Amino acid sequence: MAWAPRAVAAKGWRHVTTDDGVRVDVREIKGQEFPEFRGIKVFKADIFDILAVLDDAARHCEWQANCKIMRITRKINEFDRLLYHRLNAPWPVSDRDVVLRGSVRVDWAKKIVTSPFWRVKGVVAPQDGVVRLKALKGFFKFRVLSDGRVRATYQVYSDPGGWIPTWLVRAASKGIPIKTLNGLERQVRKTRGRYEAFMKKYNPAKGGAIPERFQSGTKLPKSKDAPKPSTPSGSAEQPKADPSTSKKAKG
Repeated sequence: MAWAPRAVAAKGWRHVTTDDGVRVDVREIKGQEFPEFRGIKVFKADIFDILAVLDDAARHCEWQANCKIMRITRKINEFDRLLYHRLNAPWPVSDRDVVLRGSVRVDWAKKIVTSPFWRVKGVVAPQDGVVRLKALKGFFKFRVLSDGRVRATYQVYSDPGGWIPTWLVRAASKGIPIKTLNGLERQVRKTRGRYEAFMKKYNPAKGGAIPERFQSGTKLPKSKDAPKPSTPSGSAEQPKADPSTSKKAKG
């Protein structure tokens, strides 16, 4: 009953659970069947170790919940990229997939790094037996604290499309931020010291620098698929289809 729409304020977050160090909140979106959810966790980490893990898209399935495939289809620049993401679904539900655009924005004054992501259309052709997500947008946000810790927030809204029981989506949503944020923390610990090239290029302590266009005051153009103004905004480009994938979905 905690997941019922009437139990949640129309624009407010409701605390659902705190499990394994992750606080999970949910809120209903007016006119939408599925809720938006977020997880919040504080852990010890250097922000550049976190950024290096996020940058390594090929290894995202080692720590992201339900991740089956993650690969870069196009690098737009240092931190803007298009990604093909396939999510594992329990039988008898079909796997879901989506093409995302992801980016990074840094506000040094507030000690906040945000990595927004949102669905784009096209790019990769539909796959046999896989349902394309109808909607997906969200972000990772990291606030650097004064004691060597980071407050990590993972916020997502998605519409899985196709046939899937609403109760199953709502039940699964509670576990996704827990698995993802704890997975990220483990991955940061596991890979610390293995991204020297990234550190030398972007970490000021190693002689690097984040390009100015990704720092505070820069914005991505608006798009209906990008996160709303209350979250990081962005643009959804429409590149040509990836020639490496050409199968058509059966529906």
